[in-house]
Amino acid sequence: MRKLLFATVAVLAAISTASAADLPVYTKAPPPAPLFSWTGFYVGLNVGGKWARTDGHVDADGIDTIGLDRTTDSTVIGGGQIGYNWQAPGSPWVFGIEADADAQHWTTTRTLGGATVFFLPGDTFTVESHWQASVRGRIGYAAWDRTLIYVTGGVAFTQMKVGTALVSSAGLLGGFAATDDTTVVGGTVGVGFEYAFTNNISLGIEGRWTGYGTQDFDGGSPVVGGVATPLTHHVNLDTADVLGKLNFRF
Repeated sequence: MRKLLFATVAVLAAISTASAADLPVYTKAPPPAPLFSWTGFYVGLNVGGKWARTDGHVDADGIDTIGLDRTTDSTVIGGGQIGYNWQAPGSPWVFGIEADADAQHWTTTRTLGGATVFFLPGDTFTVESHWQASVRGRIGYAAWDRTLIYVTGGVAFTQMKVGTALVSSAGLLGGFAATDDTTVVGGTVGVGFEYAFTNNISLGIEGRWTGYGTQDFDGGSPVVGGVATPLTHHVNLDTADVLGKLNFRF
């Protein structure tokens, strides 16, 4: 009887072990990988192209006025930017602020072809610039995690140097030249696209339009026939930029 009991227990134990071996093994699933976040500071470099459009007129103290035809000049620009983004956890919306500065060199020269009441053929009027900068807000949408599309807008600054060169005449011996160099302020708006290749490096492209309105510049006071005549340049400027941007995040 005892032998039969031991045999029964052994058979039941073997069956239980075999059944347990056939049961599926459950393990805890690994936590999901965290989504990329655009939050943080960044610095970067940029390079691209710029188109500057100018027009206006030159006034000779109410005696005479000549128009400056609308002209568009282009230049390569390059510089850097620094900024900060904030993205709430779980939200695709990204808010940021960015400042940039770029070197450039565009020049527009207009040469008078005919005589007027005050001006003579060969008189030249120039407008040029060597740098620009801006401080802007950004609102973006991280549509595909590491892909950011955004709009941007803010205040822009640029150098404008306006020059006058008058040829000699009977009342203006030796000719005349004057320049007025100042910083002007305008508004800028644009759109952009940025992709983060790694957690620390992103590459993007941005297009912006900037309007500076009409600015007044001192053209000097040439003395003609013994009378000093103040000249005033009224120059309207707007620009368009396309920039490739490389950012390093930390």
